[in-house]
Amino acid sequence: MNLIDFGIFLNLFFTGYVMFKGVLPFEFYPGYVPLIILLFIFIFKYKFPVQTLYVIIPLLITGLLNVYLDNNTIGNLFKILVNIAINLIFYRYVIHYYDYDIKRIISVYLKFAFLVAALGLIQWISYLIRFTPGYDWRAFITLNKWMLSPGGIGLRINSTFSEPSYFGTTMAPAFFIAFYELIMNRPKFLTRAKSLIITATYILSFSSLAFFGVFLSVILIAANYGLVRYVLVAIPVVIGLYFIAYNQSQEFKARIDGTKALFIDNIIENELAGNMKHSARVYKVSRILPKIHGSSFVLYNNYHVAMENFKQNPFFGSGLGSHELAFKKYKLNYLLAGIYEFNSADANSMFLRTLSEVGIMGVLFIFFFIYKFYVSKSLTINEDDDYWVISNALLILILIQLLRQGNYTYGGFFLFAWMYYYNYLVYSEAGTGNEKDLEVKVEERIAS
Repeated sequence: MNLIDFGIFLNLFFTGYVMFKGVLPFEFYPGYVPLIILLFIFIFKYKFPVQTLYVIIPLLITGLLNVYLDNNTIGNLFKILVNIAINLIFYRYVIHYYDYDIKRIISVYLKFAFLVAALGLIQWISYLIRFTPGYDWRAFITLNKWMLSPGGIGLRINSTFSEPSYFGTTMAPAFFIAFYELIMNRPKFLTRAKSLIITATYILSFSSLAFFGVFLSVILIAANYGLVRYVLVAIPVVIGLYFIAYNQSQEFKARIDGTKALFIDNIIENELAGNMKHSARVYKVSRILPKIHGSSFVLYNNYHVAMENFKQNPFFGSGLGSHELAFKKYKLNYLLAGIYEFNSADANSMFLRTLSEVGIMGVLFIFFFIYKFYVSKSLTINEDDDYWVISNALLILILIQLLRQGNYTYGGFFLFAWMYYYNYLVYSEAGTGNEKDLEVKVEERIAS
């Protein structure tokens, strides 16, 4: 690892501190500083990545159309569009910086992931032995967005992330690779010891997103290697981990119970819909609140808002940055006396936000992107499976982001998306017998 590696990956792995908090209208993380510096360096060093315009221009056109239709404001549109453009272009330059060598990028990512996992293990052990400076780093570092999450087996690991859910998202590719190499006895990207540490800390985060990542890992490995052999072993393990998490972590249990009450039992519609006296509503709300977790309601609320907004703007959505306007029109918070009015801007889910702001156009693009550039494993050909491993590792993160991360660019998401795309291109070109440099071949592929 060198200083540039550190500058590139800092934004991915450190979210515990916000610079200029309360001064800027957005959260400015320390990782943004090297991102801005490197962006200017890359602009002068590399030619402009024209293919980024294939994403930016349609978003600009449909966004301006929605401003004209009064579905959005010009300020909201460009606040999000500029953010997307900067990240899209910067991380495309990052791919170029690493000479389109996706295995090399994954290797650098895994070095940082192991470091973060090792710090998380120290955090967890320190909590068990009650060594405060070892688990509560606020004792000696200013961390204004970092929090402790008691639960699970003592403490839910979050390491350098602001909370366990972000640990469960960004560490998902590392977990898949570690888990795969452990069960296949294939120490290639990671040593066995590193794989064990990453796997253990990922589970010890007791994040619902981490357990979703574990579930997806089992499904993808089973689906690609033959269901019977691995399902018989893996499914009981996943079920066991689920029940451990459900019974050991009150936070996890509350989220699961709240999600079931809202999405399956329809507790809001059944109990609070329709007109009723204020006293009756207060009484019913007091009965419902213990049954629903705040984050579960936030997701359900944004699901309702996104679906209602989609019905009004199905084809192109209402434009980037417009979900917060739709939220004001369709939110359900009044049913709970106005509480839990969170994530009004980002929908608490990238999929819901895309559905709301970009409509069918955005959703179809996501499905096409995932399907088209997925590297499947051929069971009849003995080939290097590195590309398959990388593709699945990145796919899990993409799916987790779509489920529960509404910020389009948080945690360097576009780096993972570009890696997913180029992993497919490099895989397609590798072994073709063409003697030209791989970078040239990939560039020609893009141009065509």
